[in-house]
Amino acid sequence: MRGSDISKGHNYKIKDFTNSNIAVKLLILGFLPGSVISLIRKSPFGGAYYFDVNGNRIALRKNEAEAIVVD
Repeated sequence: MRGSDISKGHNYKIKDFTNSNIAVKLLILGFLPGSVISLIRKSPFGGAYYFDVNGNRIALRKNEAEAIVVD
C-alpha cells in the first residue's frame, strides 16, 4: 500500500520507497523505514497530505506520498 492510499486515523509502518530521488528528501524529513505514520488530513482534490511521523507533523505533495510504501 502507498502513503497516498492510507486511511485517516490508522497507524502504518513505513516499509520502503518507490522513488530513490524522493526517498532522499523523505529520509531527511524523518520518514524512516520502520517509523510509524498516520494520515491526519488530506486536502481536497488530492493536492497535499498531512502526516504524523513519530510525533512530527509534515505535509507532503501527492507524488511524495505515493513514493512511500507502508505495511
